[in-house]
Amino acid sequence: MENLRAIEEILNQTKKIEENNWNTTQYLNSIDMLLASNDLARSQDEELSSQFSRLHDKVEDINQLTEQLISHLSSKHN
Repeated sequence: MENLRAIEEILNQTKKIEENNWNTTQYLNSIDMLLASNDLARSQDEELSSQFSRLHDKVEDINQLTEQLISHLSSKHN
């Protein structure tokens, strides 16, 4: 892609995705704490906890891909 303005805008939008990813991770961490009981941080609902754990794993994958995209776009932009 040769249009530097388009690359810059894509980079800006991707950075917004990254910010949203960070917020999503924080929400998942908060949910994980809410699911934990006072009994040595064991989950009160294993099935629900497992589903959120899978979601957290997928969000982490998205975070890594977003970082890769930002790095790639930044190298094209500069």
